[in-house]
Amino acid sequence: MSGYGGQPPGGWNDPYGQNPYGQGGGAGKAGWDPYGQYGQSSYGYGPPGVSAPPVSEGNAIAALVCNILVTLFCCGIFGIAGIVTSAMAMSRVRTDPVSARKLTTWSWVIFGVSLVIGLIIIILYIVLIVAAESSGSGNI
Repeated sequence: MSGYGGQPPGGWNDPYGQNPYGQGGGAGKAGWDPYGQYGQSSYGYGPPGVSAPPVSEGNAIAALVCNILVTLFCCGIFGIAGIVTSAMAMSRVRTDPVSARKLTTWSWVIFGVSLVIGLIIIILYIVLIVAAESSGSGNI
């Protein structure tokens, strides 16, 4: 198509199905197809050079932060394994997304187990303190 508003060469088809000059056919009709889909429907894979959307590492970052917090506040030794797996997932997000997704899942599982164990330990500690205070005050 000329850049000065002239008529396009004969047989030109608009890839979006609208030909303002009334010649030839639109998308899905026989004729020249700029995307190389001769005779196919207009529902192809899109123009060449368009890649998939970038992978987000937000889930791995959230798992890392949660595992750090559970390690610090619940004294969870398992949280260290969660920190390691989420850090590995962050490093693999762009190169190996399938492996990163599995590592992130494992990091969340480790976070859950560590949190439950930490809460059980805190509850047992509170129960033992209350029991010691109630048995100590009755002997006086």
